[in-house]
Amino acid sequence: MSDGNAQRQALADKIRQNHQRKARRRRSVATVLIVLIVVVALALLGWRQLRASEEDTGIAVPENATDDYGFTLTPELAGSEAVGTTPVDVQIFEDFLCPSCKAFHDESGPFLAEQVANGTVSITYHPFTFLLEASTDEYAQRAANAAVCVADDAGVAAYAAMHDLLLQNQPAEGGAGLSDDQLIAFATQAGAGDVTDCVADRTFTPWVERALEEGRAADVTTTPTVRIGGMNVVRSDNGTESIPGPEELQFAIEAAQ
Repeated sequence: MSDGNAQRQALADKIRQNHQRKARRRRSVATVLIVLIVVVALALLGWRQLRASEEDTGIAVPENATDDYGFTLTPELAGSEAVGTTPVDVQIFEDFLCPSCKAFHDESGPFLAEQVANGTVSITYHPFTFLLEASTDEYAQRAANAAVCVADDAGVAAYAAMHDLLLQNQPAEGGAGLSDDQLIAFATQAGAGDVTDCVADRTFTPWVERALEEGRAADVTTTPTVRIGGMNVVRSDNGTESIPGPEELQFAIEAAQ
């Protein structure tokens, strides 16, 4: 083979090899895209199957709830006329029989209500009912169910009002909690319609149980757990942590803005 033919053959081989490399890269990219599409499709299918499973197993999902088992009170829902930046979301995990939750509400509830009113924060309330054995009639769960009944019937602002009533009138641990009739009366006071059947039948108890599981999966271990910007907010005194007050909440809110 002449030198000219050899050069042409070498050039042709080089061009062919370049084409083959490019084809392999295109196939690799296409394979990655296909895998990504399949993964996304499977994730969506899994989510739909989970929601369908909840319905198939008879779990009632309340209206106005978030996907992470909470109820978000925004400034708009609270009737605020404040217009500004997007409010900072304050996440609160509570048990209605938890004495520390009542202490937190008594100390910081007015501050948080003021922050919602001026458009600074929204509050996402998460039921975290782990004190079932702290009463003789599973009051923690009955109270949470009653509050969810209110949210389902009358919206999140009514849930917030019911939340406040339940903490303000918290029974002592170790005995019977408030009766169903008392819970229904508070629901009416909070703005709900007739939730008698919902309270008596404990319609949303399975959902409340799922909320507890969701909280545990999110590393909630105690109540109240208060999170702002994804971080737990606590009061620290000489290395000892306790429930936060308005000062700690204000600092965390400003840091998250």
